[in-house]
Amino acid sequence: MLMILKVCGMLLVVACTTSIGISMAQALSRRVRELEGCIALLTGMEGELSYSLAPPDEAVARLEERESAQEAPFLPACAALCRKGTPFPQAWREAVAKQGGSLTREDAAIVEALADTLGQCDLDGQLSSLSHTKALLAMQLAAARERCESHGKLYRTMGLLAGAFVVVFFI
Repeated sequence: MLMILKVCGMLLVVACTTSIGISMAQALSRRVRELEGCIALLTGMEGELSYSLAPPDEAVARLEERESAQEAPFLPACAALCRKGTPFPQAWREAVAKQGGSLTREDAAIVEALADTLGQCDLDGQLSSLSHTKALLAMQLAAARERCESHGKLYRTMGLLAGAFVVVFFI
């Protein structure tokens, strides 16, 4: 009976450390998806601003309904704040700060900087700012993909090996 408990304990230790490694790897891939979503959101925002000439708060409300922009974690929060009457720049900043998802501080700072130009400049200035932000996010995305590929495998493997080490250590 005691041996069965030991084996069950060992299996639980390996399962726990492996799941920790897997969750760390998933966080990396979640960041990649969210960066892709942010780029899709900014592309949609360019279209909304240039073709409909809508103010940014209306553009955000329209984009919230699209599936292509759903991966941007802060979009629903920004749209909700705009509906409550919060000025767009403040709503954008608050939404990015509070609902950043898996974005790093650097990613969030890049996206948050748009609040200074969207709705504040002429159309060309806004489109230029969106284009610049998309380029910066594309660089962040390339780095995130590379990190996801290299570190994702590492995290999963280290989770399993850490569990095996603990089991061997206690044997």
